Amino acid sequence: MLKLVLLTPNTVAADAIEQVAQEAGVFKLVLKGSPIPPAAEIVRAIRMHNADLVLVDIGDWPDTAYLLKQIRRYGSRVVILGFRPSWSAEEQASFEEAKISGLLHEPFSPLELEVAAYEALHREHPVTNRDILAFLPAKAGGGCSTVTLNTAAATASSLDKKVLVVESDRRSGVLSIMLNLKNRFGLAEALENASDLTPVEWNQFYVHKFGMDMLLADPSVRGPLPSWAGYYRLLQFLQGQYDYLFFDLPELVNEATAEVVKSARAIFIVCTPEVPSLKMASQRHAELTACEIPPENIHMVVNRWERSRFSVTDVEKILDHPVFGTLPNDYQGVTESILESRLVSAESPFTESCNALARKLGGLPEALPVRPGFGLLKKLGMITG
Repeated sequence: MLKLVLLTPNTVAADAIEQVAQEAGVFKLVLKGSPIPPAAEIVRAIRMHNADLVLVDIGDWPDTAYLLKQIRRYGSRVVILGFRPSWSAEEQASFEEAKISGLLHEPFSPLELEVAAYEALHREHPVTNRDILAFLPAKAGGGCSTVTLNTAAATASSLDKKVLVVESDRRSGVLSIMLNLKNRFGLAEALENASDLTPVEWNQFYVHKFGMDMLLADPSVRGPLPSWAGYYRLLQFLQGQYDYLFFDLPELVNEATAEVVKSARAIFIVCTPEVPSLKMASQRHAELTACEIPPENIHMVVNRWERSRFSVTDVEKILDHPVFGTLPNDYQGVTESILESRLVSAESPFTESCNALARKLGGLPEALPVRPGFGLLKKLGMITG
């Protein structure tokens, strides 16, 4: 939820706007200032509640301009939205000079308020972590969660990075089941409390395993679907805590998870080398571009790859997009890892490919350099062995 401070001298308007904010479903009103209280009291409320937005009546502009100057001086990063029935181009320039980030014609609807808040927040405080990586399946059952988990673990170990895996499939996440992990709090609680998270409180929400942190979803916990605001505030908090953020997403992007894919440096569609999965991967690509994701940020990863069945060229023709990487079909190794609630064995070709993918994501060569003479010694060993 976004924490909102409302300021207007009109008590009737204040009650109406409070109802509008409630109907939008993404705001929590932390102060209804009507009549408008002194600047010091407003600033205290902003700081105490860590408010995201101030929605202010700009009808009496000279007095409001002075008030906003005080709020700007002491109110930190809060974003200001103004409202009044109408304004001229000259007045609009004055509002912008006073650093009002968005304007609303009064009266306004819940959707208009939400859109104004969305645009102002993303313009003033965009998510800046450039190592957000989103993985989503072309269709269910393609091993996307396994790919995400093992690639994230490889990034944490081989690149020596601080990594978080976020299981973003709110209703059918499987990582907690695969790994036999439980935690008191998880994704649902983190999204609900994202506005109030501190590094100390964050320790209650994740589990540490395999050299990385994991924010798990619990399918048994029922509740409303998350909003974009929950993910926006969570990303704002997490970006300062980790080097890499891996998101394991459901196949269909919704209003909430769109916040993740729009913030991600790269989105990986995980498919398998079967025609239905490849065709659905192309469909997922089209859905992402419809969400205004730059095509160059969307990549295809083929899981359960078997060289004898298809060539990369054949797959790319069906996908109508290039293949970013392939992961070999190690059915037995992956199955054993799930049965034993662990990562896939380090000796598995699947894990080797996850390591190569992790290095590629980190901008490093996919294969580690061979020590001088090692290649020859290995060949000699094969011959004499």
